Amino acid sequence: MKPCAEMFVEFLKAKDMNFQCGTDKDGDTVVEFPYNGKVTKLFFCGEQGEYLSMYLVYEHVPEEKLVDVIFACNELNNNFKWVTYYVDKDNDVVCHDDAILTVENAADEAFELLVRLLQITEKAKPAIMKAIYA
Repeated sequence: MKPCAEMFVEFLKAKDMNFQCGTDKDGDTVVEFPYNGKVTKLFFCGEQGEYLSMYLVYEHVPEEKLVDVIFACNELNNNFKWVTYYVDKDNDVVCHDDAILTVENAADEAFELLVRLLQITEKAKPAIMKAIYA
């Protein structure tokens, strides 16, 4: 396991948090963190695992609501600077964040960013749901 990912995993274990850890086909460490019925995937890339990318697939978008949701994502991107919202090729709303870590701050920084992503996503939920279901 890459050092930055290892530090983050040890941090989660110390807090007795629920998560799963593995390696993807590229050799990157992947940590899956379930919260509120959804799973955020954290990818630790680079030699030390210093490049962190987090993805939360939030909700599927029906074809007829695609334009409304893209506009909602654009508005959310203007309102929340820490997380990026977009609709992927499978018509899913994805919440995304990237960071560069150091071995010294990997655990605290990755956890802080994970918490921010989850908090911001909760604040953004009404706009996403309105665009999909209204």
